[in-house]
Amino acid sequence: MSIYTALRAGVSGLSANSSALAVISDNIANVNTVGYKRSGVDFSALVNAQNSNTTYNAGGVLPLTRQQISLQGSLEQSRSTTDFAVSGDGFFVVGSNNQQLSNGGTVLFTRAGSFTIDADGFMVNAQGLFLQGWPVNNNGTVTSSPTSLSSVEPVNISGVGGLAEPTANVSMNANLNSAQAVYAGAPAYSSGSLAAGTITPHFESTIEVYDSLGAPRSIAFGFLKTGPNTWAVESYSRPSGSITGGAGTGGFLTSGAVTFATDGTVQSVAGGIASAITVPWASSTGAAAQPITVDLTAGMTQFANSFGVTSVTADGVPPGDLVGLVMEGDGFLTAQFSNGRARALYQIPLATFLNPNGLNAAEGGAFSTTLDSGLYTMNASNAGGAGRIVSGALEASNVDLATEFTNLITTQRAYSAASRIITTADQMLEELLMIKR
Repeated sequence: MSIYTALRAGVSGLSANSSALAVISDNIANVNTVGYKRSGVDFSALVNAQNSNTTYNAGGVLPLTRQQISLQGSLEQSRSTTDFAVSGDGFFVVGSNNQQLSNGGTVLFTRAGSFTIDADGFMVNAQGLFLQGWPVNNNGTVTSSPTSLSSVEPVNISGVGGLAEPTANVSMNANLNSAQAVYAGAPAYSSGSLAAGTITPHFESTIEVYDSLGAPRSIAFGFLKTGPNTWAVESYSRPSGSITGGAGTGGFLTSGAVTFATDGTVQSVAGGIASAITVPWASSTGAAAQPITVDLTAGMTQFANSFGVTSVTADGVPPGDLVGLVMEGDGFLTAQFSNGRARALYQIPLATFLNPNGLNAAEGGAFSTTLDSGLYTMNASNAGGAGRIVSGALEASNVDLATEFTNLITTQRAYSAASRIITTADQMLEELLMIKR
């Protein structure tokens, strides 16, 4: 009977608009939720088979909920360098716990990038999900895979420290006074005389270097004019006892000679000073023997000017402490240390899907794969259409309040109209029942 089908159609209208109201309410409640993706309701008409052209059987309506995951929210600036946002279609790969995903951990995908470091050194977002990354090997390479979960691991920075780097190269820019008289005193110059102190150098400069343990050490360079354009050069440690056997030799390391051209520039460097110096640090220091290459060819001059050092360049750094984390544009999570060095720890992958709107909503604003979404593909930032990772920013909810309030009004009116269908059908049935009376 058509009245009964109209009654059922009104009931389906109430149910459909109730679902729509629930979806709208969820959207409005999460307007400030980082990375939230709004949902919408589409209505589909249910059609009953018609027995004749003179009567009509109402079918009603069926609500179909859909997610607008592919619609990106606006990026908002954040004060934290560990807040990340994705400008593009990619998702952060996260896990529900700190276990390796290939060992039974649950893989999820999210756009909520409000990450912090927990007490165990793991990087987790505000929803408690653990960020996954490709670890960077000691040689700077990354073992990545677009589909293998065994190549990613939870990002953990506990125990990360700046390694000491021993000095390997030293260069000096200095001027040797051309007006200095050639040494002709007694005793006659011989290799090691400047280090031992039997002859006072015409000019001496001390350079700080770092040994293999990162401890600062001092190496002195003494210059003695032995010819019109020739200077004897010696290198020696200070104090002399800091090297093996140095106490009896004044810490002597090596010697050589620098010859200048008539224009005051270096013509040649000869002797041991022209090759790498091997510094045999005393065993009491605990440091390994250290080769250091000294460059005296580029910056040394002999002009009619006073002795002086313009600049000294020496590599190597002492040990450092972790002072910050920075996300580079290519997705590398880089640690910065107090010694001025930086080291890449992880490359953060971004997952993409053929149909992101087919993902299934999971805990903490994350998503899991379904048959509709298809399998994930993990790519580096700025690769494979995944977009790029922006540091110091968060993706806001893609909810538009004006749209939601408009939908709220139309849903309310549609619900009221469906209730009137039921009221009217009830009145008609009552009239039918009155016929018998």
